[in-house]
Amino acid sequence: MMLYRKLPCWFTAAVAILVVVCEECVFAEGQPAPLRVASVVPAAIQPGQTDASVIFYDDFSQQPDGKKRYFEYVDEKGSFTWKPEGGLAGGVMQCQFEKGQVSAGRLHVLFGKHPFGGSGRGIRDGETFREIYWRVYVKHEPGWEGNPAKLARTTCMAGRDYSQGFIAHVWGGKGDVLCIDPATGIRDNQKVSVRYNDFEHLKWLGLRNGTTPIFSSAESGRWVCVECHVKLNTPGKSDGMFELWIDGKPEASRTDLDWHGTWNEYAINAVFLENYWNSGSVKRQARWFDNFVISTRPIGPVVAAMPPVVTRTEPGVISGWEAEVAADADGKDIVWKSKSADGKAASLVIDSAHGEFTGSRAGKTALAANTRHWLRVWQTGQADWSPWHSPFITGVTTGNP
Repeated sequence: MMLYRKLPCWFTAAVAILVVVCEECVFAEGQPAPLRVASVVPAAIQPGQTDASVIFYDDFSQQPDGKKRYFEYVDEKGSFTWKPEGGLAGGVMQCQFEKGQVSAGRLHVLFGKHPFGGSGRGIRDGETFREIYWRVYVKHEPGWEGNPAKLARTTCMAGRDYSQGFIAHVWGGKGDVLCIDPATGIRDNQKVSVRYNDFEHLKWLGLRNGTTPIFSSAESGRWVCVECHVKLNTPGKSDGMFELWIDGKPEASRTDLDWHGTWNEYAINAVFLENYWNSGSVKRQARWFDNFVISTRPIGPVVAAMPPVVTRTEPGVISGWEAEVAADADGKDIVWKSKSADGKAASLVIDSAHGEFTGSRAGKTALAANTRHWLRVWQTGQADWSPWHSPFITGVTTGNP
C-alpha cells in the first residue's frame, strides 16, 4: 500500500517529504502567521501496519467503512467526510464546520471485550485491554479561530444502554490548549452509569490543562501529532494513568487515578474521534484528521524515509528562511542546520548539500537512523525561531551513519 502522495518527477521514492500548506494565513492585526513546518509525510511502510501491539491502524488511504472497521461513523450530513487528497500521504478525514455549527461528525472504534455482542463491529473481540495508547494527527485550517471543545476520548462501554465505566476525555482546555479530563461511572466498585454521557452519575477526577496552543491561529495550517495513554488502576488502588503528548512532548499527566475500583466486568474498549463544538464554530472553517493508531505500546510520530525534506507553511511572500533539526525536544543537541533558503523555496532537503550536520552528528552525512527528531524554522526578519515541533522518526539511513 502506497503511503506517500504523488510526487514531482524530480523527487525519488527514497525521499520522505514534509509537505507544505500553500494557503496564505493571516495571524493577528493583518500580520502573516509565524512560519512553521507544515508536516511530515510518512515513509511507504509504517510500524503500525505490521506491529503486533497495534490494535487499530488507519492512514485513511481509503474511505472509512462504518459497518466493519468502525463501530460508528457519522458524517453529520456531509460535514465529516473522506477526501482522497490533502492528508499526510494522500487520503484524509475532513471536518467542515459552518458558522455556529455544533455537531460535525465522529468516528468510533470498538475493540476487546464489549457489551455489543453480535454487532460484528468490534476488533479483537473478547480480549481485555487495561492499557492503551492512541495517536492521531490533526490540522486546523490556516487562520483557524476558537477552541472546538471536543477532540477524542478513550472509554469503557459497559452496557448495551451505552453506559460507561470511565471516560478519558481529551478535549478543549483553557484558552487554545487541549486538556485531559478523567471521569468514572463506577462508585463503591459498582457501575452507576445508566446511559451515555451520564453526567448525573459520573464522578469527575480532576482536569489538567496542556500547554501547546494548537487551536491558535499561530499554530494553524500544520499537522500536529496528538498522543494519549490510558492505564486502568490496579483493583483497590489509585494508580491509574492518563497522559497526553503534543508533538512528542509531555502536555498533561495524572498517575493517581481510581478509574474502576475493583469493578472489572469490562476494561478499555473504545476510542472516539469527535467534532462537537458546544458553543458552535465562530466561523466557517475546516480541520483534518490523519494517521489514527491505537496500540498497547507507545506509538510516537510517523517514520520518514531518508533524507527527509523540510517544507514550510507559507504565510504569504517571505524574503528567506532557515531550518534546524534537533535530536531532542528542547533543541539541546542541534544535529543539522540549513543554509539560508530563498523565500520562493517551499522545501529544504536535510543533507550535506543544503546544510551542515552539527552537534552529535558533526562530520556525518546523514541523520542517525531509527531516531526521533524535532524541527524548527526561522523566517528572515522575524525575531525568533518557531518552537520545536513536527517530530519524525528516521528510517533507514544512507551515507555516513
